[in-house]
Amino acid sequence: MSNIVDFPRQRQVYLSKALKQSGYTKKRPVVIVSLDIRNEYSSTVLVVPFSSDTSQAANPSRVSIGKGEGGLNADSVAMCDVLTNIEKRYLERGPYGEITAESFTRIQRAIQIAIGIF
Repeated sequence: MSNIVDFPRQRQVYLSKALKQSGYTKKRPVVIVSLDIRNEYSSTVLVVPFSSDTSQAANPSRVSIGKGEGGLNADSVAMCDVLTNIEKRYLERGPYGEITAESFTRIQRAIQIAIGIF
């Protein structure tokens, strides 16, 4: 029996095609935030995109993630206010790595702030 994971897992980082519905026209890394049971059976996943523009890191709905974590090649900001649903086929490459549990908890809190759940 094989232990190959054939679906994206929560906390994993992938390279996604352009998130045009969010106004982004370039590929960018994303972290999977949806539950694994959903990720396994749905054709879509919930993701939070990253930006290497760290100038808005003070925004309470943004989370700083250091270079190397999750396989990111630069200091980055998880844009939790840009939470979006994408088809799995939009995940081009990865997983590059996994966000730490501590950072993921911060991302979950920032999502709550972004959608008004305190």
